[in-house]
Amino acid sequence: MIIFGWGYQTLKRFGPVQKTSCSKCRNETSWHLRKVTSWITLFFIPVIPYHMKYLLVCSDCGYSLELEREEFEELKEKAGRVDEQFFKQDIMRDDMAMDTGRVIRTETQINFIRQMKELEANKKD
Repeated sequence: MIIFGWGYQTLKRFGPVQKTSCSKCRNETSWHLRKVTSWITLFFIPVIPYHMKYLLVCSDCGYSLELEREEFEELKEKAGRVDEQFFKQDIMRDDMAMDTGRVIRTETQINFIRQMKELEANKKD
């Protein structure tokens, strides 16, 4: 008896490629490049890829835009050359805690904390 299946997906992340405003969450954030591949499986082992989606994903809300393969390839080259300092405060939702256990905060959280510290300083004066 041979067991076939389909719908198994793998996700490959290529990192941040550009910083722009999201039309859904209205935040200016980095957009990450991802490739989602759907597979036909044989005994639960992915064997043949049958569908690929190329996505540009907002790192704040997860909203995504589907790209054509040509656009994806152009941005893929850019993803390898991105300056890490430019994107250091941007995070992915599933990367909230680093291996060291340190929590990374979003730009919104950082701004809120900064405003609270300013309010406390004004109360003391």
